[in-house]
Amino acid sequence: MITDRDLPKPWRVVASPIDQESASQLDAVAGLSTGVEDPVSWDLLENTETGRRLMLRMGIDDAGIAITGVYVPGPGSVGIGELRSFPLAAIEAAVRARRATAGASVQAAIMAGPGDPHEGPLGNPSGPDDQRFYARLALRYLRVAADSPRPATDLAKAEGVTPRTVQRWTSRARELGLLPPGRPGRSS
Repeated sequence: MITDRDLPKPWRVVASPIDQESASQLDAVAGLSTGVEDPVSWDLLENTETGRRLMLRMGIDDAGIAITGVYVPGPGSVGIGELRSFPLAAIEAAVRARRATAGASVQAAIMAGPGDPHEGPLGNPSGPDDQRFYARLALRYLRVAADSPRPATDLAKAEGVTPRTVQRWTSRARELGLLPPGRPGRSS
């Protein structure tokens, strides 16, 4: 499913997912079959500036979540220039990133163990394989990153350590699969 946060401006979600009957009809027209083992969703999007609507079928391929179908309802035809302007790659990348973050959050929560991972000082890892420490760090980092453009700096201030220390810790947490990959060329 696509959310408004996955979309560049001026796109918005109209329905995500669309109703199952309509989705099944679209799959039938396209010659696609959908089973329980093949989770897909058709999502209806709209460009708020032009009014153009776009339906995307999100499914699973070898690389993970992917756009597996596109339908552009009328009125009017779609020119090649307009087709090129559809932000398909950006939408797919945003959905993959959101899913990776959600998966990492679940993994970190499991490894952090019982109790609130946000309570008390974080402390220091007992070693490079201190998975409970890195899981608690990951959960705190994700919480700060949801509202901050510089989560490592903000978390460092809260924990009383240097931003470089938090960057080193988050790098190890990523290696352990507790945080999704960082954005290339971006230091936080």
